Amino acid sequence: MISLWTAATGMESMKFKIEVIANNLANTNTDGFKRTEVDFADLLYQYKKGPSLLDNPTGVSVGLGVQVAGTDIQHKQGSFKVTENQMDWAINGAGFFKLLDPINNQPVYTRNGSFKQDEKGTFVNSQGFILDPPVTVSINQGFSHVSEDGRIWVREAGSGVLSPIGQMTLANFPNPAGLQAIGNSNYIVTAASGAETLGPPKLQGIGSIVGGSLEASNVQIVHEMVDLIATQKAFDTNSKVISVSDKMMDTANNLTR
Repeated sequence: MISLWTAATGMESMKFKIEVIANNLANTNTDGFKRTEVDFADLLYQYKKGPSLLDNPTGVSVGLGVQVAGTDIQHKQGSFKVTENQMDWAINGAGFFKLLDPINNQPVYTRNGSFKQDEKGTFVNSQGFILDPPVTVSINQGFSHVSEDGRIWVREAGSGVLSPIGQMTLANFPNPAGLQAIGNSNYIVTAASGAETLGPPKLQGIGSIVGGSLEASNVQIVHEMVDLIATQKAFDTNSKVISVSDKMMDTANNLTR
């Protein structure tokens, strides 16, 4: 029976969605994480009778199930988490921090603005990826803060005078949803995302920098739990269809004269 295979596609699709929801919930406390939505599409239709203006304008057809059409990363802004650590930065608005993987020299993009200084005084993230363009604070200077417009300030040793030593730039994309996630809240460019546009914060549609804060995950637990319950119900319903189809075939097989 067609219904067996149709319901099987529904169970398989709902299983995939539950896996995506599980990943969203697992990253509730991951800084810079963006939740993922699943998109579905119906499969082919089997026409027992095609539409006709003569006798049946709608035809007679039955669908063959559902498939996963894609996954969509939701780049909605997460809430700010105040850390009071001036090496933690959040982006208020559009944009990504651009990093450079020193091993393969590949650009990487993230919304997780938790930075540190390496042994040379260069700003890096927890993976050792270098902030691009690079910023290095010498031993005669002490890092102070980053202003909203991305200027990096240090306090000169001895005098204590504040002075800017660099300008941070952020990257933006025509289609951020087209970026490819590679883990650790990092993304790489794809043809779907379009080429990067670099610019200073607060200009060219790029957001501002919030110092002493990090952007929390944009996962909302209540939304995910409701979605999980609805998905589980859909999975159970499809399994019920398989049970009913099986009983119908048993009834047909057990017919006696």
